[in-house]
Amino acid sequence: MELLKSLGFIAGSYLVGAIPFCYVLGKLVSGKKLTEIGDKNPGGWNLVFNVSKFWGFVGIMLDMAKGYFAYFLAFLFTGDWFLGALGTYHNQLIAILAGCAAVAGHNYPPYMKFKGGKGIATWGGFVIAAHYISLPFGAIGHLYGLLIAAAGLLAGLLFARNMIWSISLGIIFSGISLWLFSGSAVFLASIIILLIIMIPRQINRSISLGLNFKFRKEATLGDLFKPKIR
Repeated sequence: MELLKSLGFIAGSYLVGAIPFCYVLGKLVSGKKLTEIGDKNPGGWNLVFNVSKFWGFVGIMLDMAKGYFAYFLAFLFTGDWFLGALGTYHNQLIAILAGCAAVAGHNYPPYMKFKGGKGIATWGGFVIAAHYISLPFGAIGHLYGLLIAAAGLLAGLLFARNMIWSISLGIIFSGISLWLFSGSAVFLASIIILLIIMIPRQINRSISLGLNFKFRKEATLGDLFKPKIR
């Protein structure tokens, strides 16, 4: 019974994570399809730049909520016995997998032929929820999780000037931080899972793979934030 419930949380997180809130908002408020404008990415950043800053913010918050509640609810409602072989609790393991599943759903939604967004907001929600639960400081965990993820992203933006490296560093920073505070090495495994899920959606297939991963690929920081046709 517990196994079915755990699998249900993971599968449900994927399916809820796949709900394209930003695409739906863009269509409702402007009649535009995000998959046909800007960088053709059905995510929050394209909505902000090419439809509405306000509705873009709303869409990003909804995408963050997908990752946040995937982790939070799985942690809250699954069994909390200790898994000695993994060095973590069952509910934390399922919560981590549910959070990763929500990001996978956002990036590869079955409702949109598996062509989704880039998962940054959904991943951010997952990171914030995980820090909130792992840190013994209540709501401070929310802010700390956000700052840790932002530190990695900022390091990539400033030093690599490349969004792929920026996101990679953000994932690594937050994963190591969660491992240190929770003592659960499963968070280190989540780094690999999230890199596999998120980095392919950042690759521009109109240029070589080497150029995609080149340090200081963009001429200015502003270039990193402008949705481009891929």
